[in-house]
Amino acid sequence: MAANRQSSHDRPSEETTSPSRSRRTLGTVGLTGLGIGGIIGAGFFLGSGIVIRQVGPGIVFTYLLAGLVLVQVMGAITSLAINVPVRSSYQEYIHSYLGKFAGFLLGWAVFISGVLAIGSEATAMAVYSQTWIPSIPLGVFAVIYVLVIVALNLFGVSNLGKTEAAMSVVKSGVLVAFILVAGLVILHYLPHTQASGIPLVQQSGGVFPHGVGSLFKGMLIVIFSYAGVTTIAMATSRTKNPKRTVPKAALLTTVGVVSLYAVSVAALVLLVRYTHLSPHQSPFVTALTQYHYLWLARVFNGVILIASFSVMAGTFYATEWMLISMALQKGAPQLFQHSGSGRPYPALFATAIMVMATLVLAFILPSTVYTDLTAASSYFSFVNWLLILLAFIVWYHRVRTSNQTVSPLAFSAPYVSWLMAAAILALGAYSVTIHSFQLGFYVFIGLTMLIALGWVLVGRRVA
Repeated sequence: MAANRQSSHDRPSEETTSPSRSRRTLGTVGLTGLGIGGIIGAGFFLGSGIVIRQVGPGIVFTYLLAGLVLVQVMGAITSLAINVPVRSSYQEYIHSYLGKFAGFLLGWAVFISGVLAIGSEATAMAVYSQTWIPSIPLGVFAVIYVLVIVALNLFGVSNLGKTEAAMSVVKSGVLVAFILVAGLVILHYLPHTQASGIPLVQQSGGVFPHGVGSLFKGMLIVIFSYAGVTTIAMATSRTKNPKRTVPKAALLTTVGVVSLYAVSVAALVLLVRYTHLSPHQSPFVTALTQYHYLWLARVFNGVILIASFSVMAGTFYATEWMLISMALQKGAPQLFQHSGSGRPYPALFATAIMVMATLVLAFILPSTVYTDLTAASSYFSFVNWLLILLAFIVWYHRVRTSNQTVSPLAFSAPYVSWLMAAAILALGAYSVTIHSFQLGFYVFIGLTMLIALGWVLVGRRVA
């Protein structure tokens, strides 16, 4: 067992960083709700069809492999959260164990990508909503959705956790309903005349019709669909009894999300020929419509809006608290510091203003430019996960004491942690070779250089 080799001022300490009891308002249900709510979004309900077309029926293995990376990341952040209390967010671990620049980079990267993601979700929801009420302008819909999210956050994290838990039940429930219907169709308990099950996969060219290599190409997109894990990571410092609550919520979130993703996409490829899925319609709606279950297809259309709203709420919360964390580390204006009870109004309203600014960009920039901008934010997910794993590895080797436990999700630590960190780097490098990812990567590099410039001009003087 590694001895504690760092001095007290080099790492978060319980005396100086433990949040006050008044801010520990999340229980297991609320934290799990934030986790599932922050991960399962419209990107899965709408976008999974795109990656299924690229990979084929083997997409199930892609989701499982990406889920393995998620397990290690969740295990890393859980182990840190239950052993090392912090004031605001997991950014403090990056700052303490990987250095001030790494903490500065991660903090602003997460904040920028979070703001972009919220603006993108609001815009997508507006487009989707206008198909029902075309007389209302897109901008009005988008602003209304953002204002509702701000109002929800104003009520506090406890209420937000309960709301997210309710929306998570709706999202999970509709996926379970789809899986049950698909199972009955595949087993021929529900009559139909179309090919389904294994025969359909064989007719479609087998498990990997585009070669096994497509599995890794698909992982680049699938990992992004798990990116919302940072929402649960951000909320760990505001949980009741973290040593009991965080491990339970992490396990429920991880097992729940990976299982729902893998089983539901398996049901999809066993119902519909993967080449028949359209990038312009939810693959679940396509499948249900093909088998004439129009009532459930309509339910899915409504759940897609709930999914977007849920991800927006969780992402807004995580983004707001990252700004607070940066201020506590002196990497952001001290106006945004918040260490007591009550709502952090400066950080909340600053985040809301930045999101509104992205909505303006969404409507004045050409759609291709804005798409590349939001796609670039996805690369920060790679950086985020990589730094979490590296911070955990440093803690494991240099700081961990004999009475500190490691989450079962971080199995075979630190060896598998190193393996997953290497896999993230390899996937990031591989993405540059794919033409459709290149523009987003270049924008990501540009944003990273701006953050680094901010460090040179301001950050290193005060951090």
